[in-house]
Amino acid sequence: MRQLWTDLVRAVDRFEPRSRPLAVGRSLLALASGCLLVFSPDRALFPRTAGVTDGPVCDGIGRVSMWCLAESSGVDLQVCRVLALAVLAVVALGYRPRWTCVPHWYVTYSLSTAMALPDAGDQVIRILTLLLVPICLGDDRRWQWWPPPAPMSAAWRGRAYAAQLFVRVLGVTIYAEASLSKLAVPAWRDGTAGYYWLVHPHYGSVFGIRPPVGTILQQGIGVSVVTWGALATELTLALCLLGSGRVRRAGWALAIGMHGAIALLMGFTTFAMTMVGLWAITCAGTAWSGNRRAGRAGAGAVPGGAAGGTAVPSS
Repeated sequence: MRQLWTDLVRAVDRFEPRSRPLAVGRSLLALASGCLLVFSPDRALFPRTAGVTDGPVCDGIGRVSMWCLAESSGVDLQVCRVLALAVLAVVALGYRPRWTCVPHWYVTYSLSTAMALPDAGDQVIRILTLLLVPICLGDDRRWQWWPPPAPMSAAWRGRAYAAQLFVRVLGVTIYAEASLSKLAVPAWRDGTAGYYWLVHPHYGSVFGIRPPVGTILQQGIGVSVVTWGALATELTLALCLLGSGRVRRAGWALAIGMHGAIALLMGFTTFAMTMVGLWAITCAGTAWSGNRRAGRAGAGAVPGGAAGGTAVPSS
């Protein structure tokens, strides 16, 4: 137990989340929400159906969402769309993470609670943006793409490390549940579910790539590879999130391939962006090496025993 605690403290001391993967993850999440707002009209996001839905859902905690506050105040919902897109654009560009992380979460919270039928991706984004708050509040950079000028304080480093652990737990839960729950369905166990999904009239492969997909699905072995390959990949991704930084980076590459293929075949583009963004956040943990100016100036020692400009191996 003492060794485990020592290893944990050492990992936190070496943890530096303010890296390119974190920037990529935040931008992808913002772009995913932005695509939803740009390409989905109000009648799709907030349908008004007699006896079923009546615009934005404003029950319970949803009453404080941006769209519900606007509707109760008589403000046009298009104003909310413009404001939300403005916030998401600033986040995607990477300006002032400390000051944009809370508005980013509020936009995603407002959108997911006000929508009549939010999908899994919207819920995941809402959770991720909330977990990004303790990571980004300790980030005083002007642009998230810049290297950190100095190590993060110990308090904020610990909060950021804990938040990233929760992101990894979220990812493990998503992939493990997606893989293991399918085993209860006979079509997934016998290796034929891939065929039904890819030829589904609504969720199936897009028209332009149906011929090559159809060729694969005509072969029994091809259907089995697609079906069981999906299960194996999801379970592998769940296990990768439990591994070291190097294992997670390999998992990130695998996730890009899997979610990219799903987006290409079935059109789940925003969900693919969301999950790739989740992986990027889990890979944000390189040790601080100082910025170039500090390195040229011969900055002092960096936590972990490395001199300025010398990288400390990541966990």
